[in-house]
Amino acid sequence: MRLRVRAAVVAHGLILSVFTFGSAHAQPVSSPSQADAGAPPTANADEKAEPNATPAKPAPDAPIAEGPKPAAPKFTMEAFGYLRLQYKVVRNDPTVVFVGRDDGFELQNARFGVRGKLQDLVAYKLALEGAVDERTQVNDPNGKLRVGIKDAYSDVSLGSGITARAGYFESLVQTDLDDDTSREMVDKPLEINGVRPTQGYQTNGLTPGRSLGTAIRLDPAPPESGVRFGFELAMQNGADEFASDNDNDTPAVSASGLARLAHGGFAVASVRYNRRTEGDLPLRRTEDDFQGAFGAKIVAGAVSVGGGLFFQRTEFPTTGGPARTGYGGHGQAFFTVPGTTPFAFGYRFSILDPSSLILTDRVMEHSIGAVLAVPAYRMRFQLEITHAAEQGARQLTNDRAQIAAELAL
Repeated sequence: MRLRVRAAVVAHGLILSVFTFGSAHAQPVSSPSQADAGAPPTANADEKAEPNATPAKPAPDAPIAEGPKPAAPKFTMEAFGYLRLQYKVVRNDPTVVFVGRDDGFELQNARFGVRGKLQDLVAYKLALEGAVDERTQVNDPNGKLRVGIKDAYSDVSLGSGITARAGYFESLVQTDLDDDTSREMVDKPLEINGVRPTQGYQTNGLTPGRSLGTAIRLDPAPPESGVRFGFELAMQNGADEFASDNDNDTPAVSASGLARLAHGGFAVASVRYNRRTEGDLPLRRTEDDFQGAFGAKIVAGAVSVGGGLFFQRTEFPTTGGPARTGYGGHGQAFFTVPGTTPFAFGYRFSILDPSSLILTDRVMEHSIGAVLAVPAYRMRFQLEITHAAEQGARQLTNDRAQIAAELAL
């Protein structure tokens, strides 16, 4: 009897073992790769998955997975600026008390701005100048520094390198396209800079300054060799450089042709018409300016040669007075000694005759200059010595020497 019971127990155990072994092999086991792939574990390890089970629906407030989004247009912004400080010495004229009696330091530029673009579709530039010299009257020996806007415009690409510019900018109606941080002399030529207070009888330059407006333009990058051509068609207010509005109902219009040459060379030719308004109501009068400009610079090895000429004819339709003509220009040549600290020296001749109605207002300047660049520190040092020669009864003793230091930020 006992033997039968024991045999039944052993048989039952064998049957149970067989079924347990089979169930263990029938149960699927996750592979290591599935575990590494982050497959969520089951809530209860003893439960078996239904082969035809319907997947669970997400909760009503569960986030819906979205496809990949297109990359946002890339917007860039770059800060720039430069500082220019000069020390000037002007000979005192024995008879004209405001000439030459303010030797000392002068802040020529304290420029800061930002520029950038939105992909290749839109570019922009915004710059402020902290060294604007403000004088309350002509030949005032005492000026005041103030901050003024210098550039505020955007360029929209029209394709093939052509852009539409709108804002506050300087047109291509110039005789010299070198910017402040690349010109060889401390001062710009006479037809641009004019005669500054205390350096002689104050006279404005002839070239137009910055103005509000719009333009269609193509200004190519300088080539490594050969030439690249561009142009500009501009319409601007044509009023005073810091005027917030036009001074009458007629804008200034200009057309320019441009050639960019290797090593920073250029050639530019322009024509411009500007109807200006002078005086205050009720004594306002209209003056029409017809202007023409040409400038060029050629760099060949260590030698650079440049020059420019500006012509202006002013008519007075309100008063019916005689027309006034004026002209100005310059020519220069510089020789550069290359190296880790390049050194250049040269000569410039400038002339300015602002009005044919005044017979003694012509000014000529003979200047020698030198510039030492220190690229590792983004610095330049300049020297300019100028002999000024006025006409006849306006002759002054006003030769000057200037030393300038520049730091590009």
